Amino acid sequence: MTTATHPVSAEDIGQRVLKLIGSLRSAGDLSPERIEQETGLQVERSPDDRNVYGFSGDINDQWSYSLVTTPDRQDAPPRSLRFSFDADAHGDIDPAPICKPTFTEYTRALTALGFEGEPMRAFPGSDAWHFNRGGINVMAYRRGGEQGDCLSKLIVSASE
Repeated sequence: MTTATHPVSAEDIGQRVLKLIGSLRSAGDLSPERIEQETGLQVERSPDDRNVYGFSGDINDQWSYSLVTTPDRQDAPPRSLRFSFDADAHGDIDPAPICKPTFTEYTRALTALGFEGEPMRAFPGSDAWHFNRGGINVMAYRRGGEQGDCLSKLIVSASE
């Protein structure tokens, strides 16, 4: 995937992704052109499957972000995408660079965009929320379970 030409803060990329999510109404809105229009970042397609596309970039030397479509099967138009913050180093890494906006601020922003949310248990030790607005679903995962207030990832799915 494409790496941004300049470092992007977690707050900047978070606002761009929230703007994209707010604009979604159906799976057809997950086009590379729409993603570029809403985020302002160039999208690159996978050479193996033209329906796999997205972008990635560095926040600093320890953290990166990525947004990529996740088609249900090869050569099928995507109906979902995954946005995540990923640690590029091992060990005890300070999550502060990715905690703005906080997980709580993401959930408030999704509610302000018209999504209805409810908590869910993804797996032991994790904390996640499910949001729905029409045919758009968003799963928001908290890094560090209930103890943290940083976003780990968003999984967005759209109906036809």
